[in-house]
Amino acid sequence: MKGKVTRKAEKKKSRKPGLSDELSAYGYVFSPGKAAVRYAAVIAGMFILGRFFGLHLLPQVVMFLAGMIVLPLLIRNSYRNRYYQQKFSDLNIYMEQFLYSFMKSRKVLTTLEDTYDLFEEGEMKRTISMAIDHIRNTYNESDFEEKALQIIEKRYPYQGLTIMHRFALRTEALGGEYRESIDLLLESRRMWADRVYALQQEKKVKRREIVLSIITSLLLCSVVYYMAGQMDLDVSGNPLAQVVTVIVLILDLLIYYRADSRLTAGYLANDTDREVEYVKQYQRFVNYGNGFLDRLGKKAAKKKLSEYIKACFPEWLMQLSLLMQSENVQMAIFKSVDHAPEILKPELMKMVGRLQLNPTDKSAYMDFLSEFTLPEVRSAMKMLYSISEGKGGEARGQIADIIRRNQEMSDKAKRAADSDSLAGMYALFLAPQLTGGLKLVCDMILLFVVYMGSMAKGVV
Repeated sequence: MKGKVTRKAEKKKSRKPGLSDELSAYGYVFSPGKAAVRYAAVIAGMFILGRFFGLHLLPQVVMFLAGMIVLPLLIRNSYRNRYYQQKFSDLNIYMEQFLYSFMKSRKVLTTLEDTYDLFEEGEMKRTISMAIDHIRNTYNESDFEEKALQIIEKRYPYQGLTIMHRFALRTEALGGEYRESIDLLLESRRMWADRVYALQQEKKVKRREIVLSIITSLLLCSVVYYMAGQMDLDVSGNPLAQVVTVIVLILDLLIYYRADSRLTAGYLANDTDREVEYVKQYQRFVNYGNGFLDRLGKKAAKKKLSEYIKACFPEWLMQLSLLMQSENVQMAIFKSVDHAPEILKPELMKMVGRLQLNPTDKSAYMDFLSEFTLPEVRSAMKMLYSISEGKGGEARGQIADIIRRNQEMSDKAKRAADSDSLAGMYALFLAPQLTGGLKLVCDMILLFVVYMGSMAKGVV
């Protein structure tokens, strides 16, 4: 009996979350009254659309059903969009306040308490409260502050947040000069926030363009019915016209849903998906052979990977500079591996292995990402080698200058990647024109047939 219960529990636990689970996670609370109003609005909209195209009862019922099926999915998209926008806003405010507060107090707990007071009731305030409680009520762990900050990192997964928390923990524990590092972290946060805001605005424009494309194509489709009415001919009542109209309207509904889903994403959804994709691409890149097709594939992959690495490299460099406040170059590189961007870890592991064998091996630095032609990476690695050998002058200032230059290049690369991620929306913008064109052609043929039929009757 116990085995059966356990299996049921495991089955329930392994079950994929359904639509209702997802809606609940985004803060949706079911209300019979609101649901009735939404479904009534959908039925009314479909009824008006059906009357506009002269649909009979059965096609009209099909449209009602299609609208009612898609409605929960559109509600999910709407709540997901609102949920992630709020998470981004909260995280942006949290990071800015955390850095300014830490600049004054240099204590993680005090900083969290100051930041907590800034927020109204909500997910971020509850999460910060959990982190504060963990610090106050934990007595048998040496890394209790790190685990407390990880509570926030799990709820708000963002590499910049992790870097900021690691910096705060090391500065509190070891001291040292920190104002320049905070300035760099604030600048990195500003670039990230500006980039996300710009992407959100671009998504709004794309959504508006697709809606206008659908409306325009449907208005063009109605021209044939207007022409038929002027000639006292009925095209809309033809069974073929009814079927084509229903197909086109459902396709347009699905086009809008597809666009809405693509344009509704979290502040990190694109970055997370992109990272997984590029890590797989890097693995393929490493495994390419010497055949003609392999060389072509490697060349194409190299170009894409180079752009992504340029965007990720400054994140690692920032972590390294923070570690170098208390460590030498080699130890800082060793300790940076765990929190480095995934795409850089294989090359970092190679470099770490070579430096463990020979800490003064210049080629270990120069060979880092050498398969990719990246002058900014090569320049940074030369600087790191010089500092490790005691020939680099004022290390902190040099690193800060390189980080700033790389941050600017990274920002440009990530903005370009964001634009590329929306490039596929152009196909969805054109899709309603294609479905509208299909209906227009069918209606024109039917109009011609009906007109010729009426002419034949007139002659007879």
